[in-house]
Amino acid sequence: MFLNEIFLALMLFSFGIIAVFYAGYLACLSYYSKKSRPNNRVMGSSYPFVSLVVPIHNEEKIICKKIENIEEMVYPSDKFEVVFVDGCSTDKTCKLIEDYSLKSKKSIRLIKQEKRNGYTRAMIDGIVSSKGEIIVATDAASYYYPDALQHLTEHFEDPAIGAVTGKEIVLGGKVELGGGKELGLHLEKSYRFFYDFMRKAETEIDSTPDSKGEILAVRKEICQSLFEKLGLSPNASFDSCVPYQAKLMGFRTIYDEQAKYYEYTPNSFSGRTTQQIRRATLLIGAMLLFKNMLFSRKSGKFGMLILPVHFMMDCVLPSVFWVGVASLVAATVLGALLVLPFWVALLLALAVRKSRTLILSFTQSQFALTAALFRLARRRQSLFITSIPSTRYSSQTTPVKSNDQPRNIGS
Repeated sequence: MFLNEIFLALMLFSFGIIAVFYAGYLACLSYYSKKSRPNNRVMGSSYPFVSLVVPIHNEEKIICKKIENIEEMVYPSDKFEVVFVDGCSTDKTCKLIEDYSLKSKKSIRLIKQEKRNGYTRAMIDGIVSSKGEIIVATDAASYYYPDALQHLTEHFEDPAIGAVTGKEIVLGGKVELGGGKELGLHLEKSYRFFYDFMRKAETEIDSTPDSKGEILAVRKEICQSLFEKLGLSPNASFDSCVPYQAKLMGFRTIYDEQAKYYEYTPNSFSGRTTQQIRRATLLIGAMLLFKNMLFSRKSGKFGMLILPVHFMMDCVLPSVFWVGVASLVAATVLGALLVLPFWVALLLALAVRKSRTLILSFTQSQFALTAALFRLARRRQSLFITSIPSTRYSSQTTPVKSNDQPRNIGS
């Protein structure tokens, strides 16, 4: 009986720490999010020259859709170029790009690598050959709203801004996220709500460490300063390192929810888990590469508050969570009556769709973070990214207006 009480206490302690930690940070984020104001900036007459860099590999099914989306972007043609970097595709991807470039209204160039070196090397090769003062990173399966570039670049009129990331509108199959029945879609919706809320509030606090390679605008000088650092870790990608390098150079990385793009999410639980592990590996890899910024007064609130919180969420609390789960199982085996109220409360929560989605989403994220930590501990490299088939849809896109949600998009 005594041993059972120990496991019960350990379970309550573990889950209590997690609950208090997240509640405290959510309260902090809520306080700062109330300070945010709508972005009413109007782009001046001087547009910065933008280079859109797109790493690709065997994207024959969707590359035409990507180029057509680029054609719809509203930005001065003389201030804009597209640089595709091909990692030795074996399909018709390059041929399709070359054909399109001949009739496109925009400047489209194709760089062919001699061998496939992964996402980060492709970004470096694209940036080196680019002409823009602002580099915008994206990928073949991400589709921008027509005015996304304007929202991204307008912030660079402020000399303190080094990088800008945007908002993802997630689609699955033929319906927008939330309209489908697949579990993976509902989990992604729950995750995205917290993720976007967090980045928005962190922008108000100081700078967000979470930037997305699908939509990320960066000053070229930051990119160039990052090249040498990127060679030190194959698990720290270009996009995950940008916020850290920007802060080291005295710049902020901000989130603009008006700079939108849409993409398809994995429509299965296993597909989303694979995607989450990949994200977690790159985010933790970047944090470890810039670990000296943790609790650094020189980095302001970014180093003293935001990074320590993310370190706890990504590297510490997953272990605490599994200790709680293991203690719950042990307490149940040794004496189910003591933990019966907990199981009843859990079953009632799982019976409600919103709370069930939240619980499953949180559990899945803890699994992904734990798997990522094991991957990093074993020094497993994630140089190449394998596409998840359900995120690739080859049909024509329905035009998306700036102030509208994407309409149903065919698969």
